[in-house]
Amino acid sequence: MAKKKMHLVGFMINSPMCHSISSWTHPRDRVGYKWTEPEVWQEVARTLERGKFDALFLADVMAPFGKYKNRMDEALRYALQFPTHDPLVLIPTMSVVTEHLGFAATASTTYNDPYTLARRFSTLDHLTKGRIGWNIVTSIQTNEARNFGQQEMPSHDVRYARAREFLEVCNKLWSSWEPDAVVMDKENQIFTDPTKVKAINHKGIFFDVAGPLCCAPSPQGRPVIIQAGASEQGRDYAAQHAEYVFGLQLNTAGMRAFSDDIRKRAVKKFGRKPEEVKIMYGIQVILGHTEAEARAKQKMMADLVPFEGAMAILSGHLNFDWSEYDLDAPLENIKTEGVQGILDAMIGMIGGEKALTLREAALMHGRSVSMPQVMGTAEQVADQMETMMDEGGGNGFQITPTYIPGSFQELVDGLVPVLQKRGLHREEYTGKTLRDHLREY
Repeated sequence: MAKKKMHLVGFMINSPMCHSISSWTHPRDRVGYKWTEPEVWQEVARTLERGKFDALFLADVMAPFGKYKNRMDEALRYALQFPTHDPLVLIPTMSVVTEHLGFAATASTTYNDPYTLARRFSTLDHLTKGRIGWNIVTSIQTNEARNFGQQEMPSHDVRYARAREFLEVCNKLWSSWEPDAVVMDKENQIFTDPTKVKAINHKGIFFDVAGPLCCAPSPQGRPVIIQAGASEQGRDYAAQHAEYVFGLQLNTAGMRAFSDDIRKRAVKKFGRKPEEVKIMYGIQVILGHTEAEARAKQKMMADLVPFEGAMAILSGHLNFDWSEYDLDAPLENIKTEGVQGILDAMIGMIGGEKALTLREAALMHGRSVSMPQVMGTAEQVADQMETMMDEGGGNGFQITPTYIPGSFQELVDGLVPVLQKRGLHREEYTGKTLRDHLREY
């Protein structure tokens, strides 16, 4: 019986630090010093394409984290995903040196408008020849709201209501041109058949958009829709719209519960087929020629994490100030406007494991932003990933690097050949677009 192949996606942010605090101080890291230069990103893209990855996924934040102690000091001192440059603008410089690798960019429905984003993603889909995806977020921190004329974030319910209408408008705009509207008939001087382009005249609660979109139909028609919501509304949104769901779970029990829940919602509430929703789980891989070498690398990375920085990024991602709480008491179950799924997993609501203390949770979050670390030799890591696939019910992994670009090179040269030999990962691309990659298996 053929084994289930896994999708692999690189996971980064256009910043000196990705998802490991102080990774930019690692002696072999180059992004910390060259993160604004195109060459290092092009090297990452070439490396991931050499490893036949589906895509590079780019997270984003639009303000420094400032929830911890009500200040930005730690975010600035430790480069906690800040400074952060625009992920959409970065993509073309990588796409021109690759042919198959997809690119997924994060963009908020709370602080953008649908016409502008629909236009940008259509343009990127053209420039990448159909390799673009949109990670839809509703944003998670107050400091972002203050950059857009608001003193506080809109409520969770309002943000998701806006997100639903936002995507509705985008879909109407992407459909405002029929696929064959552009005829380019030189003899009769007809570039576009006007009967095949229509205004959308959308009038809703949040948006009033006439249309049509000013972009001709792109190779994929619309970007691949990606979502990472873990709240009730987030899971419903993902189950209804997402072609690819990014999940953060600490163990295989949590992965299985999340996978089953998303697919059940997709089928029963929205009439979709379960295979239409691909689920990727975040992990951080630490490879060594021996297990001891891998453990030494793991310890080195852990030792780089400053505790105050870890507390600040945990507070930022949960949009909750943990500075006054007992560090050695179990995490409390609060309602957060941040990433609720991270907190749920940490306190043991999913998977039945003992809740972490605040100190443990902060340090774990500082090491890998609450993604499980998979550590060992290439064979050992392949074993663990295969088990996580079988027991967790996902379709693949979104892998964050420890240092850049070397840890991706280690994965492609050491781990990928083992996965390919086991029949767990593609040896060649068979499609042209990001959607093709996701639908391949």
